[in-house]
Amino acid sequence: MQRHREIIRERKQREKDQRIQGILKAAKEVFFSKGYMKSTMDEIAYAAQISKPTIYQYFRTKDELYSALMLPFLEEFGSQFERIAKKLDTGKYADGTAFVRDIFKGFKRSYDAAPDSLRVANSFFQQSDLISALGDDTRLAISSRGRYDFELARGLLEKAMEQGLLRRMDPYALSDIVWAMLLGITQVMDMKATRHTRTDRYLRSTLREAEKLLCAAIAL
Repeated sequence: MQRHREIIRERKQREKDQRIQGILKAAKEVFFSKGYMKSTMDEIAYAAQISKPTIYQYFRTKDELYSALMLPFLEEFGSQFERIAKKLDTGKYADGTAFVRDIFKGFKRSYDAAPDSLRVANSFFQQSDLISALGDDTRLAISSRGRYDFELARGLLEKAMEQGLLRRMDPYALSDIVWAMLLGITQVMDMKATRHTRTDRYLRSTLREAEKLLCAAIAL
């Protein structure tokens, strides 16, 4: 009897997870096609082939749904940075090249884990009207996570300079340069992508070349 109840709970959890993923997939399609401001929960419900009240069982507002799409990349990238921080703290890097390579590796892993989440994040940080349209709680959650990642990245670069892994320079400027390279490259690949050419077809090779350029410029 106990095992039977466990099987039922597991089935219900799978159904719940599938329903949430279906809602997120539909929301992503609607947001990308119409933009956040013009999208409605009715349209998302229609795309997901469920009722609007069903969406509200999982997501209380459109803001919350948008946040659920965006945060996975920021959280995963932050986790990758935290792993790099541990390696720095324990002196695991023999030179700056290995450190820079880990930053690019962490970005690739984060992109692979949540490519559409990165696209949503790019859209958010570029649109001031979108930022102001979100509710206070959602805006704070997203901004706080983004700020955490930016500050963590800058701290890593500063520490790498202190350990003699990177050339001395303004860590704020260098952090912005690294972010611009990583996010800008993915945006360019998205712009070049067509129905027959996926974003990731040339993304990895382009990131490899960017990694080489950055290593040559700043690694010791």
